[in-house]
Amino acid sequence: MRICMVNTYFPPWRGGAETYVYNVSRNLVKLGHQVEVFCASNPLKPGKYFVDNVTVHRFKPILFIYGVPITFLPLRLLKGKDFDIIHSNFPNPFTAVSTALASLLHEKPCVLTWHNDLIAVTRFAGYVVWLHDNLFAAHYLRYFKKIIATTKIYVKSSSLLRKCIEKVVVVPNGVDCERCNPSLDPEPVKEKYSLWDKKVILFVGALTKWHRYKGLEYLLEALKKVVVKNREAQLLIVGEGYLKQHYVKLCRELGIKENVCFAGDVPDNELPIFYAAADIVVLPSIDKSEGCGLTLLEANASGRPVIGSKVGGIPEIIRHGVNGLLVPPKNPEELYRAINLLLNDDEKRIKMGREGRKITEKRDWPRVTRKLEEMYREIVEETG
Repeated sequence: MRICMVNTYFPPWRGGAETYVYNVSRNLVKLGHQVEVFCASNPLKPGKYFVDNVTVHRFKPILFIYGVPITFLPLRLLKGKDFDIIHSNFPNPFTAVSTALASLLHEKPCVLTWHNDLIAVTRFAGYVVWLHDNLFAAHYLRYFKKIIATTKIYVKSSSLLRKCIEKVVVVPNGVDCERCNPSLDPEPVKEKYSLWDKKVILFVGALTKWHRYKGLEYLLEALKKVVVKNREAQLLIVGEGYLKQHYVKLCRELGIKENVCFAGDVPDNELPIFYAAADIVVLPSIDKSEGCGLTLLEANASGRPVIGSKVGGIPEIIRHGVNGLLVPPKNPEELYRAINLLLNDDEKRIKMGREGRKITEKRDWPRVTRKLEEMYREIVEETG
């Protein structure tokens, strides 16, 4: 099959949807399909690229709305590429509408992966979200043959997904179990950040207002209590963004500056070593912007236990007390208790990490991609 993937960005831009599109695309190619990705150019120059035998078309944004790049993507998609199926990704309404339009005009089937709902980050964004959910979504969603949700729990929590439940199918997110595995040597990271005698708590997420839903403020507040009983505790933050100085200032105000290390942006190929250097990985997200939490899957694949909030799709990834711990969102006290429990119980921490590895081995990207491939074939045969 000739498959068109449409997304906001593509690696080296880091994000859950970008990781999803990259891994699904390259595994589809391994299965013998031709895959072309259409996306905004950031952080590279516009043009045609080849990544792991996947053709990537990057277009320069002409403006941004609600943090979303607007490109000439509709015109590109409508030029008549003879694709068998188009696979778009939400939460970008622009790409979803472009895909629906291309599907309608070219009579090609399309599917949509629903990573998460739109969230009102600002007051203006609140108006945009209301208009989208109540006026526009129903008009373009009807053109998608299937809407792919990554967790069952998110289907139940999303009002938009419930409205079109007859076409929703759950295909869990995957993880690269070869790339992230317990056998990796943590020495480069331990040495670089002087972590040999530390108990390392890892947080991975961009430091921008669009990613404040990751809940880093609450983790820093929890850390203030953690270090009282665990002076060797060290929070390692992987991620960059214009809010970094805000978080640095907050660390000073909380008196935990010496217990926090900002590693900045880390190349994707180096990230698994950071998991290897961690004792626990924490994702204290505050709302359902966290549709899945690929960081948690990668941490578990690396043999590390995880702590996450009971929001979005996280409760379907973390089996409380098995591969990690679940805590209420926006609750530094409960977050502190969970972190303290795992830091002080080596046996429990190691056991949860092992269980996490067993769970993620069943969600390796090749397995997930084969499920998508089967769905594509059924749709193409039905519409052909």
